[in-house]
Amino acid sequence: MKLVLVHTPAQAKTLTDALGDGWRVEPVYGMVRDLPAKALGVDVDDDFRPTLTIAPGKTNLVRRLMKAIRECEAVYAATPPGIDGETMAWHVLALSPDAKEKSVYRVVLSALTPDSIRTAFDSPRPLDMRQVEAHMTRRIVERLVNWSIIAQARKSLGEKSALTWDGMVALRLLAEREAAVVAHIPVTSWRPSVTLEHDGVPFTAQVMNKVGAPLTMRNEEQVRQLETLLTHGRYWVDKAGQGTKPHPAPAPLTLHALIDVADRELKLMPEHVLSLVGTLYEAGWVTYPDVELPGSLSEAARGYIRREYGTDYLNAEAVVTVGIAPADVNHLPEALPGDGAAIYGLIWKHFIAAHTTPAQERVNGARILVGATVGKPYPLELRATAAQPYFDGWRRVLPIPHTDEPTLPHLTEGEAPRFVQVAVETITNEPPPRFTRAALVGALTEIGLTVDEAVGAIEMLFTAEYVSGDDALALTERGRAMSAWLTETFGELTSSTVAAELRSDIARVASGERERLDVLRAFWSRFGAALRPASPVAQAEPVSTHKPIVLRPVEEV
Repeated sequence: MKLVLVHTPAQAKTLTDALGDGWRVEPVYGMVRDLPAKALGVDVDDDFRPTLTIAPGKTNLVRRLMKAIRECEAVYAATPPGIDGETMAWHVLALSPDAKEKSVYRVVLSALTPDSIRTAFDSPRPLDMRQVEAHMTRRIVERLVNWSIIAQARKSLGEKSALTWDGMVALRLLAEREAAVVAHIPVTSWRPSVTLEHDGVPFTAQVMNKVGAPLTMRNEEQVRQLETLLTHGRYWVDKAGQGTKPHPAPAPLTLHALIDVADRELKLMPEHVLSLVGTLYEAGWVTYPDVELPGSLSEAARGYIRREYGTDYLNAEAVVTVGIAPADVNHLPEALPGDGAAIYGLIWKHFIAAHTTPAQERVNGARILVGATVGKPYPLELRATAAQPYFDGWRRVLPIPHTDEPTLPHLTEGEAPRFVQVAVETITNEPPPRFTRAALVGALTEIGLTVDEAVGAIEMLFTAEYVSGDDALALTERGRAMSAWLTETFGELTSSTVAAELRSDIARVASGERERLDVLRAFWSRFGAALRPASPVAQAEPVSTHKPIVLRPVEEV
């Protein structure tokens, strides 16, 4: 009997049905071990040696898994892709005294379809200890930061909420944005344009600056002077022509991009999107987010386009390697009910569109000069353009909202359009927008957090009552007090810059470019004086007699 470790019961059922006889599939329900809840669990004086204990409520699960490992001939770790999934399996194996006698394989399931499952099990690899090392690096740093800062917050502010380092960074980002909104000073500028007419057709020409962009003026008196010149000037066409402008297909959706689009188009919260994506993955409808995609999916997408739309719409060279894709492009969005169908529709349409040809517009344009007399132009120019759809390309799959396009009459060089009026648009610069949930997820992923971590950090801020609002997030009084204290006491440590640096170091540990202890020692030499506990930390009580095996180099106590 071969044992397969997966994350959830739904995944266990799917793999049991796909693999058939001779296989036993067991869910591990996340991490079976962690640092202790009531102790620091990290010996900073002994190379940051972690104490790992069985997670609360999982003792019976561990016994079941130990028995399964003892009775099997080989173990296949089919936990989720990435460092969390790698570590999830390692924790189970490290508890088993029998695992060292078994063959252990890692299986990465990009999708839960029969074909994907068979392909993955046909080409397993060893467990990647570099990813386990990266996870342990992150977990130790998080514990050192959380343990000390939370203790000091309770002493200084009377705060009892267990805010994580990720949450602290998110809170600081919100506070910085709120400060930028408050400090914003409105600046007014003016942008002139001219309405002209030719053959009874009115059209608008923009006044351009020296670099070919619409002219924006900051002095109202100069605007009035220009308005007078334009009103009394003579106009003539210097150049006119037409051409086509391609619009390349948009990239397929990543998980963060999906959250952003779902926020704009469907008004769905990030946590709801994550839940729906998880359900779609377990149901075999989509691939696991942001993993390397097999080339067969792009091949299937090109086949679908060729069959349904014709070769004019096919970009034969397009290959999508990363993102979220439909596990089977022949499963159309209308086959699903509810919000799941809307999310799947976004994923399906963007993936198919990424394999189609560019959309094209036919653009007509004219360069128009103005002066007191024809042939003696002022030192400025005007440009008039109009674009009309020419070939829909990817927009056949992913339509964009219709807008009223400007029109432009047929103009030839030397013609003199008739002046109608000058329009001056008043522009006041806007303050930076407040973060939405989706936008804050994006800001956190930019500094290296996973989408799951970013969403979790934001939810923690709401639970702690540091943040309110849905469309635009705002700090509560409690949130402002906590943010001000973090800035004053741990300003550098809780900054997005340091968070990004550490996430980059963790990625290097996962790739083998750095060692865990090098990262931890460098971190502690920089911030240890502020974080070191003031008194000895009690050791956690042992909760298991299982002995760790040497699958590591992540040390155990």
